[in-house]
Amino acid sequence: MEITVTIHNICAYPNTINLIKRLNIETNAIKKAKLIRQAALNKYSYLKRYRSISKAKTSIDETPTDIASSEKKNNTTSQVTVGISDIEHDEAYYVSIIVGNQKFRVILDTGSSTLWIPNNKCTDPDCKVHKRFNSRKSPTFKPEGKEWEIAYGTGSAAGITGKDNIQIGNLTAIKQIFGLANSVDDFFTKVVSDGIIGLAFDELNPMDNGAPTFISTLIKQKTIDPIFSFHFQHFNDSNDKGTFTLGGVDKSKFEGKITFTPVISSAENNGFWVINLEDVNVNDYSLKFSREAIIDTGTTLLIIPDGDAAAIHKKIPGSSFNEKQNLYIIPCNTTAVVSLKFGGVNYEIPSRYLTFDKLSKSQCISGIQTGLDFWLVGQTFIKNVYSAFDVGRKKVGFAHSK
Repeated sequence: MEITVTIHNICAYPNTINLIKRLNIETNAIKKAKLIRQAALNKYSYLKRYRSISKAKTSIDETPTDIASSEKKNNTTSQVTVGISDIEHDEAYYVSIIVGNQKFRVILDTGSSTLWIPNNKCTDPDCKVHKRFNSRKSPTFKPEGKEWEIAYGTGSAAGITGKDNIQIGNLTAIKQIFGLANSVDDFFTKVVSDGIIGLAFDELNPMDNGAPTFISTLIKQKTIDPIFSFHFQHFNDSNDKGTFTLGGVDKSKFEGKITFTPVISSAENNGFWVINLEDVNVNDYSLKFSREAIIDTGTTLLIIPDGDAAAIHKKIPGSSFNEKQNLYIIPCNTTAVVSLKFGGVNYEIPSRYLTFDKLSKSQCISGIQTGLDFWLVGQTFIKNVYSAFDVGRKKVGFAHSK
């Protein structure tokens, strides 16, 4: 009898799950969402408050052949497309690289500029469950020994620098500066990747006060044209294969033309891929937004200002804000379509990808959350478009994925 009363009391609350065994799932989902959200806040906590952007020149409908560089194309450059893999439910994506003939998995991160992998000397728990670099196995390795440290919000890493030949596909960056992590936060124990490859600009690299990134080295060595691009797959589509293209774009992964928007550079955001977001639409209703947006492939969610998040969710039927957890909740079966406007083009986030994780059969955590004074555009949006990063002309382009 007592058990029956308890069950009825639980069921009386619409926001509570009626099966006790599901409570742990709800707790885990909330913890994961809060951790990812806090990671983004921590990662960008040192940035000053951004100003809304009302003016920004855009370069519209440029074809892939027009976007390489303002310089004359080098006939000796190459282009390579390699496969990428996703972590969990599209929380992050990684690619395989070879460092001094040793293979590693690194997260693709346009929100940072550091390339690091665990050092063989690292004895932290994270290092023990990942591949570690052994300098004795590489005849091309050169020690540099300069100290570095970087925080990602979810964790941190620190160590010394070295130089070696680093390869992706059939492309090799000669004598690339990279980090050997002697200390890695325990958080990285939970992810399958070994390290991170930063794809933002050199200015953001803490190693050697702005050492060339992997992409910059390939460009300076005239190995590739100054552009790289992505198609990110969706975990629930086994036929969808993600690609990372260096030196160009993968035409088989997008429709029409790539539309580019110039990077906005200032003392506040120097080194990031920051562009102008021209508007946001919810079910074709314009919210008339004009904001600065950092395009970060290493962030899972869309993290935006409080007022903007409230305005968007107000237009999503059935959405609510959980003040205790500081998270937005939306119906798992929502039919709402949110689109972001860049370069005069609206790019949709399909309804099924507005949700991040389930709380119950009917309630899901929203892929759009609050907490920053600017827009941090992560995989909630990026995995639904083809994205290209033009290093030569400092532009970010999007196209509709096939």
